[in-house]
Amino acid sequence: MNSTTTFPYQVPFIDHCRTIQNLSEYSIGMIISDVGNFWKYYSIKFPSNPNIKNVASSDVRDYLIQLDQKEHLSKKTINKYLSYLKKYFIFLAENHLIESYPLFTLKGISFKRKETIIINWMPYISNFLNTSIHPETIKLLIVISLGYDLNQLLNIRWLDVSDKLNDINLKKFLFDNLTFDKTPNPYIFQGKRIDKYTSIDRITSKTKMDQHLIDFPINPRKLRQSYILSIISNQTLSDEQLLDQLHISQKSLGYYKFCANYFNLIPYKK
Repeated sequence: MNSTTTFPYQVPFIDHCRTIQNLSEYSIGMIISDVGNFWKYYSIKFPSNPNIKNVASSDVRDYLIQLDQKEHLSKKTINKYLSYLKKYFIFLAENHLIESYPLFTLKGISFKRKETIIINWMPYISNFLNTSIHPETIKLLIVISLGYDLNQLLNIRWLDVSDKLNDINLKKFLFDNLTFDKTPNPYIFQGKRIDKYTSIDRITSKTKMDQHLIDFPINPRKLRQSYILSIISNQTLSDEQLLDQLHISQKSLGYYKFCANYFNLIPYKK
């Protein structure tokens, strides 16, 4: 078995499989291969900051879908690979290497139904201004619609976005919901005691309270995904134009083009 580390905590996980699970070297080799392949896939999906603590069940499901659609593996084999990944994430959770086990809701997958993704919601953000939706949710919709990725969210300031907003109502909303008493260029996601939020979880805790008011998923990761698929679904754009607009790698573009063909994309209707 190749000793090269290909995924986080590989060495202690192998030791766990040998000494605690008493698995054969063949079984360990299969598990290590699959977990390594998943981590390679995840690192391509989030090239700028692949963090094992951020892996969600949807990421694992997307990986399994690729095994089905691109590699044409049998359902039995795919579900066996899922069992390997569950062993790995149980190990991480039990040893407090991640905050919680992410795969509770992920069962054996039949792949009979394609996930529906709502796209092209960006022109309709102003429709939500006169509702009881929290300001942080509107802020998130705005910055995602301007093309910012998740690694940029916490560092975006007023002057970064003010000239990019063509909708005067959104610009006024953003201005009215920022505090300029300490700086003329505040962060979009301001903290009360510090200059800015230090975790995307702070944003998510606000937006999830508004999910029942909006007809598409509004957690940061899902919003970013639907934004990218909205752009990629525009068949008039060349690969070069897509790369320039989305600021993603060629490998990531290939992944999202696959998603655009696999998922059921439905334009948002107000």
